Amino acid sequence: MFAGVEAARAFSRQVMVYNFQQIVEAKPPALEYSVASKVFCTETAFRVASQAIQIFGGNGLSREYAIEKIFRDARASMIQDGINETLAIGAASRL
Repeated sequence: MFAGVEAARAFSRQVMVYNFQQIVEAKPPALEYSVASKVFCTETAFRVASQAIQIFGGNGLSREYAIEKIFRDARASMIQDGINETLAIGAASRL
């Protein structure tokens, strides 16, 4: 779980640095990298939250523990700002 979160953070930061460099060079940001980062990070967050629910067992679904909200937010992030599948298809056409 730790390795997945750190990989998602590193990917997200690298895409941010790359797109910032594109802007500095007066080029448009690379949308396909941003979409890939969003899809990877949200799917990682959902997978890690799901694994955490497994660890907590039945308690993971109760509102007494923060993992319930984290799981709910991770699932919602896969839908917000465009569904991951649709974004991936759109970004793939730019490659």
